[in-house]
Amino acid sequence: MFRFKTAIVASFLALAPLTAQADAGFVHSSPSLSLAKPCGANASCAFSWTLASRMGHILRFIEDRYGKRDRNWTLLGVEFTSQDAPQVWYPTFDGVSETVIIQLTRGAATNETQALFQLAHEVVHLLSPTGPGAHASVLEEGLATYNSLEYLAAIGKAVSPEYINAPRYERAYRAVARLARRPDFANGIKALRAQTGRLSTLEAIDLQRAWPGLPGDEARLLASRF
Repeated sequence: MFRFKTAIVASFLALAPLTAQADAGFVHSSPSLSLAKPCGANASCAFSWTLASRMGHILRFIEDRYGKRDRNWTLLGVEFTSQDAPQVWYPTFDGVSETVIIQLTRGAATNETQALFQLAHEVVHLLSPTGPGAHASVLEEGLATYNSLEYLAAIGKAVSPEYINAPRYERAYRAVARLARRPDFANGIKALRAQTGRLSTLEAIDLQRAWPGLPGDEARLLASRF
């Protein structure tokens, strides 16, 4: 029998506080998030979008920009949690942690925009998973938040940066948005991942190698612990 332990890296995007008690029972999710319906006979799709297919679409979206994810980690899927924040969870089976689950808030279960915003954020952490107990950099969290806005815009569900109501996430987003003005932004992310194998636990010099000419204060901010 598996011995099951818990390891979590949380992303505290407090987009909407939960109003129900955590143990008051799960609110059924919106059908658009969880129920795959067959498309019509002449449609270009086989089934309607769900969180599972959206996760795959978002992965393609970010891999096209920033390189392939680390496939040493097995993606188990998406679920909802009674906690107040979405997060990446690294379950450990028999002392081995090589799997990843994305957890979205219960409030997102009935709010498609919120669910996709959270999902597009957390999927970025699947590029270079930190594993249990590690901490993300400002760059990684800023990129994840930046991707939330970019992805929603790409699928016609755009929201403004004001949708981010957690100040430290907004600050991280603003720092990455400044960096994204560079024409070599995406290539720099790819180079950084190739050099270090990660987007967390970085040094400022790592970022300056990836983006030549990046000012020292910007590099230190982006490399700092979130």
